[in-house]
Amino acid sequence: MVLGIVRGHSFRLDAMVLEHNDRLVRVGVTSSEASGTYAVEDAFELEMPTRVLGLDEASEWLVMIAENEGVDHPVVSQMAMSRSLLGLAFVDEWCISVRKKKMSQLLLVHEMAHLVCANGGHGREFRTQVVTFVRRYVSLAHAVRLHEMYVAAGLSVEPFAATK
Repeated sequence: MVLGIVRGHSFRLDAMVLEHNDRLVRVGVTSSEASGTYAVEDAFELEMPTRVLGLDEASEWLVMIAENEGVDHPVVSQMAMSRSLLGLAFVDEWCISVRKKKMSQLLLVHEMAHLVCANGGHGREFRTQVVTFVRRYVSLAHAVRLHEMYVAAGLSVEPFAATK
């Protein structure tokens, strides 16, 4: 349930982003699975960049993905966030918040994977879902390389299936 929406912003979401930012500052660490996943995805984007989309195009692209996947489409909004964050997925609100007006397809499928995975975090199920989304909505070549990079970094992921 979204509380008080003004110009596309939810006060509850603002509070959750602030709380998440505060936790990052206080804790200063992420799990090794998350750190490894982020490191691989950062290196992957340098090697094989995915398209960069504006907010409107990103919203349209995620609507198409959601319809194909049989889930509700998430709302995408730009919000002030810690510099260490590019985006956040909020399952309870079924939305994705991003720091910048333009974002990569990889960032969007990363956050979409958070919404559709039963288990929170950045584990095997999550990484497999990211690779699956990259395969379906970016390209086979991108998915193959991302999978190879996860495996090379010692991160577990389901065996790659080109036909999924």
